[in-house]
Formats: sequence, structure tokens, C-alpha cells
Amino acid sequence: MHRNGLHQVPVIAVETEGAASFSMSVQAGRLVTLPAITSIATTLGAKTVALAALDWATKHEIACVTVTDTQAVAACLAFANDMRTLVEPACGASLAVVYENHPAVRRFKRPLVVVCGGIGVDLVKLAGWKNQFMLAPPPQHPLQET
Repeated sequence: MHRNGLHQVPVIAVETEGAASFSMSVQAGRLVTLPAITSIATTLGAKTVALAALDWATKHEIACVTVTDTQAVAACLAFANDMRTLVEPACGASLAVVYENHPAVRRFKRPLVVVCGGIGVDLVKLAGWKNQFMLAPPPQHPLQET
């Protein structure tokens, strides 16, 4: 971002509980190693983040947000419903802050969310996660007909 003149654009780093090594490291001011990744968002998790990632927290405005697995999966379901695109819970974590209007995004009119699908999701897995977290069907998008 700095190389492209976007040093003024804040970043919101979203992780799930049980995979929040970046957030914990930023809080501690040093690298923190998790004993294990216990989140459903295994593709998001790193037991220890790279030192370069932690260094950027001192050079750029980065807000750390942690969401639950339930919130991440609910966002995956809502996104599948809204956009007809499947994403993994690791991506659902980022989407959760937007779907839930988290305080970290409220000040922005049009936040940019990097969305990636990943090979770790399919309809069967998404349905299983929905059952695992006992989630209700996502609300119908306001623009969709009933």
C-alpha cells in the first residue's frame, strides 16, 4: 500500500478466535505463538505471524478485530445467499465485520473487503458448518424478491 501511495488508507485485520496470532502479537508488542489453531478457519490461521507483518502494525494504521467461528460461518452463509459465491470461514471472518456493521467499519462509507473463495469450501462443508453452529438460514437480501 505504501509503495502505491496508499499509506493513508487504514487496514482492518480480522481473525477468528482460536487463530488470532496477529492480534495477540500486536497487543503484546512481540511475536506470540499460539499452542494450536483451534478455529474452524484453519486456512486463516498461523500459529505465529511473520515478523514483517507485526512490524507493519507500527508503520501503518491497522485495527485488529477478532470474530467468533459462528460469526465467520454466518457471514459465509449470508455471502453465499447474497452473491451466490462460496467462501471459506477465513474469508467469512472479514465479511462478518461488514455484515454485522462492526464498529471498526462504521466510519467508512464504502469499505473494501478482499474476498477469496478458497478450495476448502463446498456446499456440503458449508451445510455442515451451518449445522455445527446451529445457524438459522441467512436473512433474505432486501433487494431479492420473496
